[in-house]
Order: sequence, then structure tokens, then C-alpha cells
Amino acid sequence: MSMQRDITRRLRQIAPQIFWGCLVSYFAFHAVQGDRGVVAWLQMRQQLAQLDQQLDAAQHERMILERQVALMRPQSLDPDMLDEQVRRVLGFTDARDRVEFYDADARIRAPGLDDGAPDAPAGDVLDVLPPQEPVTR
Repeated sequence: MSMQRDITRRLRQIAPQIFWGCLVSYFAFHAVQGDRGVVAWLQMRQQLAQLDQQLDAAQHERMILERQVALMRPQSLDPDMLDEQVRRVLGFTDARDRVEFYDADARIRAPGLDDGAPDAPAGDVLDVLPPQEPVTR
């Protein structure tokens, strides 16, 4: 009987320590791994940094677009900007423009230069309009 009393006495001494140790371990684990723990906090900081970069890029793009829109307003219509937009969006050109098409697979050479290479394709540049005389005003 004395052995049984000794075991129960020691368990009564150890039980609160085991209980508090388990309770502290539970809260420590959830403080690190939980939904609002340290690991989640680090992941949210990383996600916030990525979103800040995306926001900066979007603000920069918006600033560029606002600048282009401001140039196309009736109060400050820039003829060069209008001409550029017409050429790019609609594909129109002025009658006095010289349009040259380049073959994407061919090697581009400066007109009039012959480097003597036998493998160079002939006619890298196709002139759509014939050369015109300079206009004097």
C-alpha cells in the first residue's frame, strides 16, 4: 500500500506541471503555426510586398495613360500625338510618307551597301513608293 500512496503522491505533484506544460505548448504551437501566427504573418507581409509592387506598376501605367489622354483633349490637342495615334491605330499614312516593309527572316542591310556576301538574300528592303524628289517651299 505504501507503494500505491507513493505513486499517487508523486502524480499529484507532477500533474499540474504536465497540465501547464501542455497548455503552454498548445498556445506556443498556435502562436507560430496558427491562422494568425508568425508564419501566417510572414506570408501576409510577403503578399503585401507583391501587391505593393503591382500597385506601383498600375499607378505608373495609369500616369502614362493619363498623360496620353491629356494630350488628346480638345484644349491641348497635340498634332504629333494625333498623327501618331492615327498611324498606329488606324494604319493610315500620309501620301508623302515612304513605307518600307522588311522581311522578318532576312538580314537587314543598309541600302546601297554591298558587303559581298554570297549568302545574303537579294532585296532585303521592298520600297513601296518610288523615291521622290525633295519638296522645296
